[in-house]
Amino acid sequence: MPLNRLLTGCAAASTDDAAAKALQLELDLPEESPVLNADPHLLRLAVMKLLSNAVKFTAPGGRIELTAGYPAEGGVEIVVSDDGIGMSVADLASAVQPFSQIDGGLARRYEGMGLGLPIARAMIELHGGRLALASAPGEGTTARLILPATRVCEPA
Repeated sequence: MPLNRLLTGCAAASTDDAAAKALQLELDLPEESPVLNADPHLLRLAVMKLLSNAVKFTAPGGRIELTAGYPAEGGVEIVVSDDGIGMSVADLASAVQPFSQIDGGLARRYEGMGLGLPIARAMIELHGGRLALASAPGEGTTARLILPATRVCEPA
């Protein structure tokens, strides 16, 4: 499965939700798309969960980037970054737990069951990869899906 085709489709599927909040959704992909030995449905699900979270937690007028590249340790990484509300280090640990809600009070501002990040993590781990998160309150979140070199075939 060519990575660029998968990510272009994910971005297209998120365009309406991003536009409804006047969000900029930018796509930056490698010139030569790697072909991945991965289940396209599971990988698409993982990326869509990350994009959905980025749209949900980014204020109107904000920015979301979907990029792909080659990390120093080899393999391929898919990165979804936003300039949304962000999370503290303690919140990051909680956010990857199923059904965990950072904003868990009765007057929650955000809908959802707390499954986006746990599903994304599970889908990437099924491929021998990992989910890496970096975030800071008020500065946004960067989520990286890192696939090992064993999942990368020749560029398309």
